[in-house]
Amino acid sequence: MNKLFPILFGVAIGSAATYFTMDARQSAANAPSGAEKNVAPKSASKFAGKSTRPSADAPATEAPRQPGNSKFGGKTGGFLPEEIDGVTPEQLDKCKVAMMKSMQDEDVRAARAKQGELIKEAQYASDEDKKDMGKQFEEIQLDIRTATKAAMMAADADITNDLADKVLDAVEERMKQRRQQFQQGGKKK
Repeated sequence: MNKLFPILFGVAIGSAATYFTMDARQSAANAPSGAEKNVAPKSASKFAGKSTRPSADAPATEAPRQPGNSKFGGKTGGFLPEEIDGVTPEQLDKCKVAMMKSMQDEDVRAARAKQGELIKEAQYASDEDKKDMGKQFEEIQLDIRTATKAAMMAADADITNDLADKVLDAVEERMKQRRQQFQQGGKKK
């Protein structure tokens, strides 16, 4: 099982990145811009006579979600806890945005690409080779964390070294809990 830990950890980091990216895109798509609020539709289209307001018999649209009420979080929430000791909600929001931006940083992408290559290599490696790969997985995880931390701090000047460490520690802890839940669920079956 110790052989799979680094692989699962890498996959969990990738899933967290996907979660933050999807949540941010969805939040940005749901937020109307100032131009959209004030613009009235022109009557030059073939639907000009129809009202743009939903009728009473029209299906209800999904209500906008409140912050922290993620569609992808499920019963246990997202990868980042709603509260972290020593981190204000405003700082946490800034860190979420910065983590999302960090996923587009070239150094973070390069480190994740290296991780993907090592995972592919590990799939077909012998048991003896997999034992030796543990150190490589740990090094790559450290590289990813270092690159993510640097990208977060570059994305927002208010994010300090200590704050980035607290948030990244919370993400790692949350993923460890998820892995344990997954492993326990697999043993019960």
